[in-house]
Amino acid sequence: MSENFNQPREYDAVLGGQVPPPKDGVVLGGIAGVKRRLISATSVEQQIFAVAEALKYGEAGTKLVFEIVNPESEKVQLTVSSLLGQQALAKVQSHLHSDRPLISAVGVDYSHLQNLLASENWQDADKETATIMLQVCDRAQAGFLDPSNIEQFPCADLSTIETLWQKYSNGRFGFVVQTHIWQNVGGTSNPDWEAWCRFGKGVGWFSQGAWRYWNDLKFDLSANVGHLPRGGAFMGWGLGDFWTGCRTLSAIAEKLASCKIA
Repeated sequence: MSENFNQPREYDAVLGGQVPPPKDGVVLGGIAGVKRRLISATSVEQQIFAVAEALKYGEAGTKLVFEIVNPESEKVQLTVSSLLGQQALAKVQSHLHSDRPLISAVGVDYSHLQNLLASENWQDADKETATIMLQVCDRAQAGFLDPSNIEQFPCADLSTIETLWQKYSNGRFGFVVQTHIWQNVGGTSNPDWEAWCRFGKGVGWFSQGAWRYWNDLKFDLSANVGHLPRGGAFMGWGLGDFWTGCRTLSAIAEKLASCKIA
């Protein structure tokens, strides 16, 4: 018996909101149906279901989630963060076991960073990553990188840093997953506080209305996908400075793309 694609399905939004839908109900598909499900959800369970459907629509669905859904429920917020992380993680899975050489264009020794990551000492690895990146750009005294520094960052060194973070976290940490999440929540180089907060919630840097200090981060594999690297205690694009953060994350995304690092 052939399937009748004109009949509403269990995940379709139907005008009138009846479940099961009435015989003459009007089915809303696509992003319009997603929006209606988000608006009409009254329970946490309905919100979670609607969020899962919305995030399948990429940036458009993600923006709807943050515009419509009340994030007061910790369960809903965890669902949003988890699904964003899963989407980002799926994009790096195919590259996890590629053998990219651990090289430096400027003579940096990456053995210490590798040892820290191999031993899952994420906190010291984050500090070491910041130290190395400042060293590569001759910005140790300044204590931070700006977009022009990132634009000039050697592809070989960025690839080595990313490879090590991906390898030892099984893809959960690294700049690639961070930039996937950043772009999925609508982040661009134009400073946007709302996008910056969406990103912060996605990677677990922003919770309960406040940005986490570096010492309050979760330095283990139970943290959100994209939680690390943060940039050490002193070099942070994740400290709530959205003006710098938006530009820096977008610069990293552009650099990863130009270096063909995935």
